[in-house]
Amino acid sequence: MSRACFAGEHGLSSEDPLQNLSPKNLLSLGPDTSGQSSQRPRLIAALALAAACGIVATSLNPVPVAASTTLVADAMNRTVGSGWGSASSGIPYLANSPSRFAVDGSQGEITLVPGKLSHATAAINAADMQAGVDISFDSLPSTGSSYAHLGARSTADGQYTASLRLQSTGNLSLEISRTVSGKKIVLDSRQISAAARPGTAYHVDFAVTGSGTASLKARAFAAGSGTPEWQLESEDASTALASAKGSLRIGGYLSASATGNSGLHVDNLVARSATEPAMQAPEPAPAPSPSPTPEPAPDAEGTVPHSEEVSGGEQAPQAGTLGAIPSTALYVSSSGNDASGGTASAPLRTLSKAISKASSGQTIVVRGGSYHESVVIPAGKSLKLREYPGETVWLDGSKAITGFSAASNGWVKSGWDYDFDTSPTYTRGATDNTAEAWGFINSSYPMAAHPDQVWINGTKQIQVSSVAKLKPGAFHVDRANNKLHLGTDPTGKSVRASTLVKALSIRSGNSSVSGINVRKFAPSVPDMGAVTAEKPGITVQNLTIEDTATTGLNVSAVKNTVSNVKIQRSGMLGMNAVYADGLVVNKLASTGNNHERFNTSPVSGGLKIGRTRGVTVKDSKLNSNYGPGLWLDESVYDSKILNNDLISNTGHGLSLEISAKAVVANNRITKNSGFAFKLNNTSDVKIWNNTISGKNRVLNIVQDARRAANKSDPGHDPRQPFPDTTMTWINKNIVAKNNVFSNTGGGNAILAVEDYSGSYTAEQMKISLASNAYHRVNSTNPKWSSVWSKGAGNPAVFTTLPAFAKSTGQELNSFELTSSTVLSSTNNPTTSVTGKNSQATALPSDIASLIGQAPASKRIGSYPR
Repeated sequence: MSRACFAGEHGLSSEDPLQNLSPKNLLSLGPDTSGQSSQRPRLIAALALAAACGIVATSLNPVPVAASTTLVADAMNRTVGSGWGSASSGIPYLANSPSRFAVDGSQGEITLVPGKLSHATAAINAADMQAGVDISFDSLPSTGSSYAHLGARSTADGQYTASLRLQSTGNLSLEISRTVSGKKIVLDSRQISAAARPGTAYHVDFAVTGSGTASLKARAFAAGSGTPEWQLESEDASTALASAKGSLRIGGYLSASATGNSGLHVDNLVARSATEPAMQAPEPAPAPSPSPTPEPAPDAEGTVPHSEEVSGGEQAPQAGTLGAIPSTALYVSSSGNDASGGTASAPLRTLSKAISKASSGQTIVVRGGSYHESVVIPAGKSLKLREYPGETVWLDGSKAITGFSAASNGWVKSGWDYDFDTSPTYTRGATDNTAEAWGFINSSYPMAAHPDQVWINGTKQIQVSSVAKLKPGAFHVDRANNKLHLGTDPTGKSVRASTLVKALSIRSGNSSVSGINVRKFAPSVPDMGAVTAEKPGITVQNLTIEDTATTGLNVSAVKNTVSNVKIQRSGMLGMNAVYADGLVVNKLASTGNNHERFNTSPVSGGLKIGRTRGVTVKDSKLNSNYGPGLWLDESVYDSKILNNDLISNTGHGLSLEISAKAVVANNRITKNSGFAFKLNNTSDVKIWNNTISGKNRVLNIVQDARRAANKSDPGHDPRQPFPDTTMTWINKNIVAKNNVFSNTGGGNAILAVEDYSGSYTAEQMKISLASNAYHRVNSTNPKWSSVWSKGAGNPAVFTTLPAFAKSTGQELNSFELTSSTVLSSTNNPTTSVTGKNSQATALPSDIASLIGQAPASKRIGSYPR
């Protein structure tokens, strides 16, 4: 970069608008009313310089880049009567219906016509980009929803889109979607506001990077406020869009059911390249993508496909998944009346009243909105509880709190009589365990088991044990005197606090719950979870559970299904299951859990399953949890762990402990702080075609003194006879083939097999290893390639893979690589690995069937997805 691109050159001082080119500062650059010259001309010059120097708005949290270029920058400071003309940086816009577009000298305008898509396209022909824009809605839609779209990689065939969706109720949500050939699929969504107001400007950031697998990130927040972390993150490898280049597209849509036009105002658009760090390209290469059209033709007039209005949680289902609403269904609406009949035209007000009124087998349809209640589906009444199509439903355990007054230390509200159970273990009223590794509470986070929760302007406050410890961002509950103390001044702010313990208790078999989202409930540890599935045959699907004080979802009965559920920011554990034989977990996204920082052991993280037989966890993302990603513990038999991502957890990525019979195939287990994969006292395990990486032992197979034959060792399934002939708790018959074992610098070995009880050699454990890729950053990091149990005494250690293979006869057709990395930024093997796929063992038909790949195919590491 030349000196001309630094502050101080070209007359730009630290006071220049370019130095703080954020939405807040751009919004302040309106027409001058002081009689002095406007700052707009200097902003135009600043934007031109930004385009030359690759400078973008400071509100954008950039994806790590090797280099970036400003693609579009637009202050909307011109006047255009039809269309948008050209951006401040010179790029022209092409509107599909120019009469719906205008620029009024300070903002861009878009008229939304019911049932019509309106969009303006800037032909930038980019694959990796990050864009930000300020958007406000002119009015609430009369019915249905209004959408504001920010699209990337837009071609004649489709695009990725970040959308703000405003419903007639005032509910505002953010979505990431993929549209191909007119068909829209929502990949992820979350609520931004329950009471959005027309005219309020929201800033939207959208980043799309990667080839083969596209990484999508989005966030939305009030323009001019602090920039949050990314709120939505998703990956997509299913279409040519995953590798395409295309245009930037800004636009909107209004539901066809709306009775009149509405509109959007747009300002402060900045888009730049977001090039990923250079690295070896993944193999195999993606299919060629369609050539982008530099100047895409305007869309023909017509109504938008119905899928335009489909929304939901992580990997949301397409319209029609739940089937038609039965004519006998009962309806609930936040504007209903519990004295009504429960019809579509005269809905009930509460879910609890609908459940009381319903007969077994009946469907209850809940209209969009927020419901402050604890719901129980009672024993003997199987029900289908679902959202109304296209509408967002929340069970909200919090309520708005007012009436604070200033105190000597902070602010206080009297009459606070919510006294939640603070039991730290699953035994109500018991104190914490004192045995090593059995205590729930981390001494650094002594308030973890206190379920009280408070948010100020959407930011969660930290609970402290006394008024003396109050500070900004903290709160204290004085139970003896019924007072709630805040360390932050609540004046002019929204304060919400949890006032309900549980959201949903499902106590009747063969019931289903779909699309009923849950937030801000305060269950204690022995309450088991905000949502509990307590009987056989229950289905929980298409919903989000967030900001729960301890556990999000608990399953404690057989033959349950959890599908397309998103759990985030639970205080202790995302999901737990016990005695849940036949459980199927499909497309679970469990992230950011153990928010209160309970000890990693005995319980924490994304998903823990115990004392269960015949369980499947597949196509799920258990990432960024404070604890393990996935932990199977205490007599779990016949598990299948397939096609999952277990990434960036602070504990082990995957842990199998005192269990038996498992298939672990086609998973990506990377960037975890503990062991990538710990296999502890577990027999009969097949480990095929996984990508496993981290800064510690990558595959750590360890044996300790616990034995299933010893009744005094905890962890037996009391439903099984003793001794359980299927369960020995001794490592044996473990096969690992076609995996990537990548140590990125840390621990002391890539692979380890050890017996701390000194009883078994690796040969006696019948460990079988072949066709694996070993990786280390250099010849001495980690110190050893392999550790191999000799039974009594110290294990054998090998500094290189060839030495290990020669001594043990293991790892035929395996190879070792030394480099900084063998994985792409999307955690897939690079060509340094996949270029040796011919050395793989042909994929057995039973494994191929489980992971959806061709039998006898050859690949090292996980398959592309």
